[in-house]
Amino acid sequence: MPDKSLSEVDRDLDASEGQVVREVVIQIKALLNDPGRSRDVGIWKAILREPPADQMLLRQELGRQLEPQLRPMAENGSFPPPVVIFLAEWFEWQSLQEVAALEEERRYPDPDPDTSREPLDDDSPQMVNFWPAVIGWIIGLVILATIFGGMGGG
Repeated sequence: MPDKSLSEVDRDLDASEGQVVREVVIQIKALLNDPGRSRDVGIWKAILREPPADQMLLRQELGRQLEPQLRPMAENGSFPPPVVIFLAEWFEWQSLQEVAALEEERRYPDPDPDTSREPLDDDSPQMVNFWPAVIGWIIGLVILATIFGGMGGG
């Protein structure tokens, strides 16, 4: 008979919960193989907040299994600050919260009090060449007119 004095968090995972943890770990490992997507905090949230993976017992088990791989990556700057902040809060990794705060300060330092300087050209908007799009539309319209022009009968 199970011990009723054990809290919900202290008990072992049942088979279906273990399966959920395995599937989420597989999704996270696949995410780590896609550098572009792994920098998107929305994808991390979508994977980790999806029920039933959002239950505290499963979160703790996921954190325990993923920590050896994710924490070093987050600490060495492999993830942008929003991802690090989310992981730190979601898995309650205190040291990552400190790293994320330092990284955020480094990325967004206090504004320079010397406002008399010229702004850098890095912030200027980039010109976009729209001619390829215009030519593509014209060619598309010509092709459609050719295809559908003979349908009216004549």
